[in-house]
Amino acid sequence: MTVATLTNTTWDYTCKICSVIRNALLVGFLAVVSMGESAGRARAARELHRMGMVEEAKALMLGKDITE
Repeated sequence: MTVATLTNTTWDYTCKICSVIRNALLVGFLAVVSMGESAGRARAARELHRMGMVEEAKALMLGKDITE
């Protein structure tokens, strides 16, 4: 095995590890953002319901537009 082949093989292996780690971190970050958005919507819906705007709270949680 030559040095060039060994270097190329090692580089391919480390690049694959970096790709797996990057993808795992990206998925984790997107999960945290999604959870935060969901919690924010739930909190806003709770306040709308508390103020008596039940239809608006329901539309917010279902992701529908409110027609007047």
